[in-house]
Amino acid sequence: MTTAASPADHAAALDAHRRRLGPIHLRTLLADPGRPARLSLEAGPLHADVSRQKLDEAVLAELAAWADASGFEARRDDLFAGRIANPTEGRPALHTALRGVGGDAAVASAVAAQRARMTALANRLREGALPGFRGMPITALVCLGIGGSDLGPRLVCDALRGPGDFDVRFVANVDPDDLDRELDGLDPATTAFAVVSKTFTTRETLANADAARAWLLAGGCPPDAAAAQFIGVTAAPEVAHRRGFLPELLLEFRDWVGGRYSLWSSVGFGIAVRCGPAAFDALLDGAAGIDRHFRDTPVATNLPARLGLVSVWNRAFLGLPTQAIIPYAERLRLLPAWAQQLVMESNGKSATLEGGRIARATSPVVWGTSGTNAQHSFFQQLHQGPDVVPVDFIVARESRTAPTSAGDDRHRILVANCLAQAAALALGREAGDGDLHRHFPGDRPSTLITLPRLDASALGALLACWEHATFTAAVVLGINPFDQFGVEYGKVMAGSVERLLAGEAPAGLDPATLASAARLRG
Repeated sequence: MTTAASPADHAAALDAHRRRLGPIHLRTLLADPGRPARLSLEAGPLHADVSRQKLDEAVLAELAAWADASGFEARRDDLFAGRIANPTEGRPALHTALRGVGGDAAVASAVAAQRARMTALANRLREGALPGFRGMPITALVCLGIGGSDLGPRLVCDALRGPGDFDVRFVANVDPDDLDRELDGLDPATTAFAVVSKTFTTRETLANADAARAWLLAGGCPPDAAAAQFIGVTAAPEVAHRRGFLPELLLEFRDWVGGRYSLWSSVGFGIAVRCGPAAFDALLDGAAGIDRHFRDTPVATNLPARLGLVSVWNRAFLGLPTQAIIPYAERLRLLPAWAQQLVMESNGKSATLEGGRIARATSPVVWGTSGTNAQHSFFQQLHQGPDVVPVDFIVARESRTAPTSAGDDRHRILVANCLAQAAALALGREAGDGDLHRHFPGDRPSTLITLPRLDASALGALLACWEHATFTAAVVLGINPFDQFGVEYGKVMAGSVERLLAGEAPAGLDPATLASAARLRG
């Protein structure tokens, strides 16, 4: 009887493929004209081409087999069924149910009820039916949150913004300058605040909320009227009630919504206000299409799964520690920051699900900015530096902005630069006279993700794709992508240091921290 190969067997086979492919330059692999078609997948509006990655069909097949042997199907089924997908915290991870895919009837009913509340409140703001303390309509909403309560909604609003949108602004940093800058030009009588916090105990967010209330009072708002200009978004409504938030201005979400997966919930209230509930629905629909593809498609032809496996191949097998995300779309300039939290907070772990130590590297360091700006910033190092950095390029076939004239070829220039950079990184160039200053080694991997046009549906598909790619990587690495104890420990330490700066003497702080605090306390 033949024994099925274990995950370790497949990992060993992948190591052998790494050694086999090491001497083969990407320009040799790309000499095959059929390679792009064979190494590309489509799902919804997304097309992903990994032909410029340092791999071949044998590697992709082995990665898929490794995923199968690692229990990919069972973990995926648990995710969509609402079973415990976050074992260290004993919770499901049902962000897909926010998009109408997965979960049971009770979950769907709860999601629909909150969606209706959010839509109604968003429409009140957009229609001028929510007055400020002087009776004039609210015309600006300032969203106070941090991390997952900020990055996703901020990205979507920036990507989908259009002329005449409701004025929605975002404040995340507890640095007083952040709130001060966003309040510039606003009138306290016509400004509302959305305080977004899962637990409603986030120190930075609540400190900004207190400062916002003080700004309202300084602008003439009576103390007993301030609550009418604050909207709470939380999984802990009872805590918000105790802080004086009005029940009719509270939006809820469940504790099975992780922060970095929460833009699809009431956390996306700012999106519904700025872009409109119809755009929010289209965002969800685009994500739901990818959810169904990810749920129903075998791993070998599953687009998000492939992206996750390729990322693991680059990090855990090729030993490449970082991954650049370069959207050739200024509307996606915040995408790298969103993906940074998603990937690194989810998979930046060293412990297995069983509590052991992982033998291989896990998450890459994710970074990037928009092209073509990036070309005039750090692409010099990507092309000629000693470190190889895999790149994910994202580009749309059509621009959302209409040409200003018949000769306006800016979008064609944008697309040309994107394709040229991917080709140059892969192929390189030999200096004819041996001058290393003009030598480009090439053999530098990238993935090209294309979409027809950056609209709400395509953006939803793109973000959901990244979520599922991150989950797939976690499955084969054997980790839990849904907890974040490192973040929580940092909050505990910050509380101790804050007490120290206030003049207390908390125990357990090291001499360097004590000395630094003494210097900064003045």
